[in-house]
Amino acid sequence: MLLRGILFWSILCVSSVSFGQGLRISTHVYDLEKAAAPGQMVSSSLSLCHNGRIYDYVDAADEVVIFDPIERRFTILNNSRGLSTTLTFEEIRHKMNSLEPRTTKYIQELRTAGTLNSTRAADAIDFQLHPAFEQTFDPMKETLVLSSPSMTYRVETRKWDETDQVERYLAYADWTARLNFILHPSSLLPEPRIALNEALRKLKDRMPISVELDLRPNASLHLRAAHQLTRNLSADDHQRIANWEADLKSNRLESVAFLKYQQAVLVTKAR
Repeated sequence: MLLRGILFWSILCVSSVSFGQGLRISTHVYDLEKAAAPGQMVSSSLSLCHNGRIYDYVDAADEVVIFDPIERRFTILNNSRGLSTTLTFEEIRHKMNSLEPRTTKYIQELRTAGTLNSTRAADAIDFQLHPAFEQTFDPMKETLVLSSPSMTYRVETRKWDETDQVERYLAYADWTARLNFILHPSSLLPEPRIALNEALRKLKDRMPISVELDLRPNASLHLRAAHQLTRNLSADDHQRIANWEADLKSNRLESVAFLKYQQAVLVTKAR
């Protein structure tokens, strides 16, 4: 789940015909730094876009996150824990607004400590809160690079004729970046990803098809997400969606407040 929090952004849930029509994205995340073998795959997920909703499923966690832009909310289902929860966009916005002053205070405390490590930590968090990148785009290679001393994004893009679909995807990416940080506070703050989304907006007709995140040399984190896109959903994909929708309507999963769900996730990760 941490990897989803870091690299969810690169999932492409947009159809060139209609955002509501089916699109299947198989995503594989590779660790280019710390894996036992360089470039080893460390995470995979399946994203299904259907009827305006996006279903993002991670098999290892047995968790599906459903993005519903019409109802303006996320619903999270976890069969292994027997739990479900819902978080609205407004609740997410409120949580992020309340988080910023606390983060600023923590940065000040780190700087007051005055050690080399605390200063580096303060600089890293401050950058995540207020990212400032140098941006370059190579039209021949179709690559976008956002660079800084703290982190670098390298993005392979594809020309996408439906600019309205690009904007819908980027709105999805914005909200999911916020959700993942709230659900998994140990992941990166959402602002760098949102800055990348804004850079893509300025390109107007480009979708990312892979995203590489490099935090070296300040941190030993270097990840790349690659995707296999398939237009239209298979019969198995439709069955998965039907099962998840049935779970939403059944009493098999206990519907809990978001905080209780988050605590269950964090306790499981700590074991």
